[in-house]
Amino acid sequence: SYDLIFEYNKDLRVSSGFEFFNEENYSPSKSIVAINDNIGSVDALKFNFGLTRDTTNDIFYPTSGSLNSLKFSLRTAENSENSNFKISANSEFYKNFDRSDSFVFFLNNLGYAESLKGNLKTIDTFSLGGNNFKGFDYRGIGPFQDGIYLGGNKLITSTIGYGDNFIFDEKDNIIMKLFYTAGSVWDSDYYDDDFNLRSSIGLSLDFLSAIPISFNYAVPLEKELNDKERFFNFQIGTSF
Repeated sequence: SYDLIFEYNKDLRVSSGFEFFNEENYSPSKSIVAINDNIGSVDALKFNFGLTRDTTNDIFYPTSGSLNSLKFSLRTAENSENSNFKISANSEFYKNFDRSDSFVFFLNNLGYAESLKGNLKTIDTFSLGGNNFKGFDYRGIGPFQDGIYLGGNKLITSTIGYGDNFIFDEKDNIIMKLFYTAGSVWDSDYYDDDFNLRSSIGLSLDFLSAIPISFNYAVPLEKELNDKERFFNFQIGTSF
């Protein structure tokens, strides 16, 4: 692989690159089409392009400014059925209050992917749940077939929240966040599903340290029958 990053100015960054790889998948756990389509050896070439504008005031714990990014990837393979493209758009907006450490934030994620021929393989689809949708388990949102997660070709999430020091003291090293998230992942080529909204509400605690640590507790408000819940989650890194 090879990548180039061009910093146009302190806020705007452009990246581009490519990667060549061999993918070998074997020993399917279940004999269903969604798994068997991933089986085999494939030589592929992937091109990546990214555009990011970041005016936030902190790389780990932003309280003001915005971050917007657009990513595009094109994967080509000797077998065109393993070729696809993906587009992801992300936006983050933070606004702090005057003479206060409290702030509000608004986060959005969009994803769209398509195969250039045939079905988009499950290893290339979007997944939802866990760190990117609290209140649900990792890969807990979306269609399943015989217990196998299928993901989706389309993804959307929006989160609105409020943050402040844990005990409202600027000397704190803990940030508390209250948040509400809504969104979904849908349109799998292996499952006939429509857009179904999911949502959750929760509380997170971010510990400001050399290694960021986050604890969060979230409860689903809207979900589908096959979705998998997970109320408590711990992660290395910030909550959002």
